[in-house]
Amino acid sequence: MSRGVLILGMHRSGTSAATRLVNLLGVPTSVEEDLFPVTADNPRGYWESRSLTAFNDRIFAAFESDWSCPPEFDPGWEKHAALDELRSESRSLVSRVFPTDRWVWKDPRNCITLPFWLGCLEAQPVIVLVHRNPLEIGASLAARDDLRSVYSLALWERYLRVALSSVSGLPTLVTTYDEILDDPLAWSEGVSDFLGDAGFASGKVGANARDAVDTALRHTRFTRDDVVADPMVSSAQRELLDAVDALRGPHAELSVPALSPETPTTEALLGERRRRYPQERKYRELGEYSRSLGEQFVELQSYSDTLGTQFVELQSYSDTLGTQFVELQRSSEDLWEQFQELQRYSDDLGRRFLALEKYARTLQEQSAAG
Repeated sequence: MSRGVLILGMHRSGTSAATRLVNLLGVPTSVEEDLFPVTADNPRGYWESRSLTAFNDRIFAAFESDWSCPPEFDPGWEKHAALDELRSESRSLVSRVFPTDRWVWKDPRNCITLPFWLGCLEAQPVIVLVHRNPLEIGASLAARDDLRSVYSLALWERYLRVALSSVSGLPTLVTTYDEILDDPLAWSEGVSDFLGDAGFASGKVGANARDAVDTALRHTRFTRDDVVADPMVSSAQRELLDAVDALRGPHAELSVPALSPETPTTEALLGERRRRYPQERKYRELGEYSRSLGEQFVELQSYSDTLGTQFVELQSYSDTLGTQFVELQRSSEDLWEQFQELQRYSDDLGRRFLALEKYARTLQEQSAAG
């Protein structure tokens, strides 16, 4: 059975940096050709599988939702008939994406979809849960996805609550975005110790751990006092923040404390976005189709330009060949005239030779007669 490290955390929590640091401990990510490319939003890389992210999106789509409006799932949702086809595909996909017996997998969506994967993975999971101040997450999501602060708080609460519930009883390291950025080398050493204690062998920490994290990418900083003072943060969300902070550190089997019910407006906000999801999905699909047509047009235009250039080059080559043919024709005619002249000269030499031979015989006959 393989062993996998699952990096969990709300979007914009530092899960990419955490995944890269675990990877530098000698734990492979997905096959290289399946990794998301670097973007301006994440210039150090996402270290995330495109295939598995798309698969998680299909799980959300089965319930008319996406990563930005996850449903409030009932216990046992992962066994729903709507997921039967996905369950049959999941194991073969994981084995293709992670062909090694050890791997690290990061996708914030797993905070929600982890129950599905725990029922499908043929692996013993070890969890690294990355936590970040929700106001910092909100600022980042506002810049990237234009989400309002109150909505980002609701999304953060849903992700974190479900993640804690899903990893209860599993070997889990609860860590923070600040710890990763403050000292990547020390963080890596702590993760290496945690993985070793969980029976997951990893390599030595290298100095390149510091180079894997760019602290300049942090654009905002908030404290717990800021969260407490923010009127948009509910009491349940403040309680969740304190509960996660209290869980920081390694756990052989994570024991999650009882929490107050989720903020009532959280489901109201996420549910309203889900209600609009079918129409927004159509808009997205039309947008993607439009972009695809635009890209195909550009490619076709480029191909047309290339063909035009090749035609001009071919025409020029044809003209060159025509010129060479004319020159060759003239050269051939010159050679033929030279051949005919040489033939005439040869015939003349032959006649002279015969005359000379005849003259020689005449001289012989005269000499014999004298």
